[in-house]
Order: sequence, then C-alpha cells, then structure tokens
Amino acid sequence: MESVKREYTRRQKKIKAMITIELEHPEGARLTLSTRDRSFRLIAETRDISWGGLCLKFPVLPQDREKRFTPPKAHTIVGSSITVNLSSPVLTLYGEVVRFDSRNQVMAVSITKVSDYDLWQELCNQESES
Repeated sequence: MESVKREYTRRQKKIKAMITIELEHPEGARLTLSTRDRSFRLIAETRDISWGGLCLKFPVLPQDREKRFTPPKAHTIVGSSITVNLSSPVLTLYGEVVRFDSRNQVMAVSITKVSDYDLWQELCNQESES
C-alpha cells in the first residue's frame, strides 16, 4: 500500500489539555450533554500538532461501563465530536476523532474549527520540541 503524505507538517508539542468527547445515539440523533454516559471529559496531552489535526496521549482512560475505550470497541469512538481545551496557550479546538489506539492510549483528531486561528497557526509554525 502506498504511503499517504500528510498535507501539513506535524510538530512535536506537549501541551496539557482538557477534552470533551460527545458520543452520538446509535440511531444518529445527538443526545444532550446531560444524557448519562454520552459524553466524557478527560485530561490529555498533545503529542504532536499540525494545522489540520493533532495527536493526543492519555495518561489514564475513564472507567466506562460500555467499555468503549477497550481494544474491541475502540472503533465506537471514531467519528465522535471532540472539543480540546488547551491550557497554555489558552485555545479551544473543535474536531472529530479519526483514530483511537486503546493499547497505546493515543487519539488522532481532525480539526474543523479553532477559537483563535492566528494563535493556532503561530503554535503550529514553531519549531518542534526536542
């Protein structure tokens, strides 16, 4: 299989983040945030970032009765809406989960909206951390 080249260069950045993943009802109707077990708030850290996406690493995964974060059910997270609140700089990213590796506790996110595009672009253009 031919390798697909990424559209934007990734930069290694470690930024603490609070994320909210909103799961959808099986029939596709979005449930409210008050609906039990349909949204998760988690602490994460970015592993790398780019203009179009980012990779998040989780130190701990939540206790989940439906076991959506286990290897057999990890695919149920893919396609979910996600909000990522970065701590420093203060920035909010909105997007969609495109991949979730439960064994390594890593999630790939495609970004659809950013609270401050200039700040995000500046952050993405900075040299990678060593």
